[in-house]
Amino acid sequence: MNNVAQSPRQLAQPALQTCRTQHQAWAVSLEQSEEEIDQLLTLLADLPSDSFRSLNHPIVGYMQSLGRLKSRIHNLRVDVVCTGASCSTPALASACPDPHFSQPVNSSSIISAVSAEYDRMKDRCQAFLSELMLLNLI
Repeated sequence: MNNVAQSPRQLAQPALQTCRTQHQAWAVSLEQSEEEIDQLLTLLADLPSDSFRSLNHPIVGYMQSLGRLKSRIHNLRVDVVCTGASCSTPALASACPDPHFSQPVNSSSIISAVSAEYDRMKDRCQAFLSELMLLNLI
């Protein structure tokens, strides 16, 4: 076995790479969620709510909920996910180079909670749309 001491730079690389990788994964996931919300909003907006007044209330409710969720996701991307130049610059530190984004545990739990909320909302919307299809309303 080789017991050669590692330099601070070598020790920082795995943590830095993990930080970069985690933030990149969060960015991709959140962007994908925003795109899917846009698609759901488009589907809901195209529904014939004028023909079936009973559909108007659920459609408006889903659209408002999706809009709020999209706003939360956008704010999360701005406040939690490091995408700037400071995140890709190697640093001799054990955390992310930008101190604003150095709380991966808190960030992870916040992103997980919003992702779970999005999954529930998406499932509810898809169930609603499936029901409309079964009833031949769309």
